[in-house]
Amino acid sequence: MRRILEGLRRLAFGQPIATDSLSPVPLRTRLALPVFGAGILSAVAYAPDAVVDALRQGSQQGAIPYMAGGVVLIMLLLGLAYWSNVRTRPDSLGDYGTVRDLLGRRSGVVTGAALLVDYLFTVAVSVAAVTQLIAYLIPSLREWVSLMGVALLAVMTLFALRVVRDRVRVLLAVWFGFLIVIALMLVFGVARLTIEPASPIAANPPTTWAILVAYAGAISSGAVMVTGIEHLASAGPNHAAPRGKRAGRTLVIAVAASAVAFFAVALLSWMYRITGWADGPILLQTVNQVFRQPWVIWVVALSAAAILYVAATAVFRRFSSLAESLAKDAYLPRQLAMKNDRLVLRGGIFIVASASALVVVVTGANVETLIHMYVVGVFASIVLSQVAMVRHFTNRIGLATDSRSRLRHSASRALHVTAAVVAALVWIVVAVFNFLNGAWFAIALIIGLVVLMHAVNRHYAAVRQDVRLTAKDRAVALPSATHGLVLVAQLHRPAVRALAYAKAARHSTLVAVGVQIEPSAAKELQSRWGEIDAGIPLVILDSPYRDLVEPVMEHVRSIHRRSPRDVVVVYVPEYIVGRWWETFLHNRATRRLRAQLLELDGVVVSAVPWHLASARDRRAEEEAPPSPNEQLP
Repeated sequence: MRRILEGLRRLAFGQPIATDSLSPVPLRTRLALPVFGAGILSAVAYAPDAVVDALRQGSQQGAIPYMAGGVVLIMLLLGLAYWSNVRTRPDSLGDYGTVRDLLGRRSGVVTGAALLVDYLFTVAVSVAAVTQLIAYLIPSLREWVSLMGVALLAVMTLFALRVVRDRVRVLLAVWFGFLIVIALMLVFGVARLTIEPASPIAANPPTTWAILVAYAGAISSGAVMVTGIEHLASAGPNHAAPRGKRAGRTLVIAVAASAVAFFAVALLSWMYRITGWADGPILLQTVNQVFRQPWVIWVVALSAAAILYVAATAVFRRFSSLAESLAKDAYLPRQLAMKNDRLVLRGGIFIVASASALVVVVTGANVETLIHMYVVGVFASIVLSQVAMVRHFTNRIGLATDSRSRLRHSASRALHVTAAVVAALVWIVVAVFNFLNGAWFAIALIIGLVVLMHAVNRHYAAVRQDVRLTAKDRAVALPSATHGLVLVAQLHRPAVRALAYAKAARHSTLVAVGVQIEPSAAKELQSRWGEIDAGIPLVILDSPYRDLVEPVMEHVRSIHRRSPRDVVVVYVPEYIVGRWWETFLHNRATRRLRAQLLELDGVVVSAVPWHLASARDRRAEEEAPPSPNEQLP
């Protein structure tokens, strides 16, 4: 059975990968763009929906191009700011490392929590956007969007655990293919309007504060376009030398291309009078109005689904990488920093997959609701990152020795100050005006993660203090005496083997211990004890309430009361089974006894294994060479 299960595991996840068999491949800008730029470009599939949805609340769809222009300005500003980030610090820690090193560990924890929430909602929004595309193409599946989202996450998780390597040519086709589709859509849409003139949605001037609030909400919601920028900024080590320069170039090109694509979709939706009241993604509604051909809609939808899928799978790796860094800094369980035999950080993958699936199900895969949750985490980390860079350049100005360097550093500081202020305004608008629409959940999630990470850190600090070597621990001191206890329920071969192991250890004292649950069984054990040459006494403990555990526990405590510095070693025979269902038939009481004995100080529990026939047969099958019929040609 174990061989079959192992074969299925290898089939699903592949053969183990040696630690030194993989080496990072440095990428040039042309290849780095599709690998790290999918996140920011994929937002074109749902960011126009956020803008139109915000404007629809005040019937101000005529302002779509102006709001989209505001989003583009924010993208370009933050793109320049992160270009400075990555040229200054081309490492893989991104915002978390920048804030931790420049503002302190507490701010770094807040940034780490915000980024984890950002990645969680990146996956959820991308999956929800794919399901919305499918529901638009096949309306009969609209009621199953949550189930489709969970199924898609299951596929992503399997591929992430299997470590299916990205094919650069495929990523190139997906990334540039989506850009080409948007470009053709823009050209054809503008050309059609010259042949078939149509009036765009009229833009009404703002007359009330409510309209201005709607404008602010539209720009802030549309700023979800910058969500993939941190992934680009943390890709420095994956670039060819000079890393900072190449990574900065990749970031700027990706941001600029995504900004143009976003503005093109928003502009066309305004020109073709897409008001947002109809069901379906704004992208596909616009394509339908521009081309009026079903097969074109399918092409655009498949292209958008591909870029969304690539973006989500990339976040799986980024989430695991950030969780690993936080675990190494003792802010998350250390198991999240452990890689399996496929060099996969399995814990992080399972967390982001399961949490994203839960969010998709709870929200019904509604993209607009998810975006309200999404932007909060994104801009919280951006604000802290830009404040950290302000401090960095302030320090550089103080160390500069010539006026040219001071002027250059002052300009960079002004850039980061502006970016921090703009990002903070976006965060405030989203947090305040979308609080009841879902932003509260992201804020609560970030706060909860920060509290959890500080609790984990305090626990690890207490453990380090507890197990730290002191002066008296430098020399390994032997216990004054060791007392061996062999648990004997009945006289059989496993008990005799346990006795042999205990006698080989040469304890100061050694006794066999039985518990009298039924008097007849205890008398039989006593009468048969003389049949073997044990050489040690047998002690029968009375158990008036037919409990195996408590009499043994009390006997061990009595030894410690007499000699607190002594060590007691308890030998417990244990059956090793060969079939899964046999685990329910053996070792139940002894496992409970072992668990409670381990809670006592100065007690060592030694399980003495006895392999049953089923276990011996299984081992023989595993060690047997494959037959000629099983060997591959």
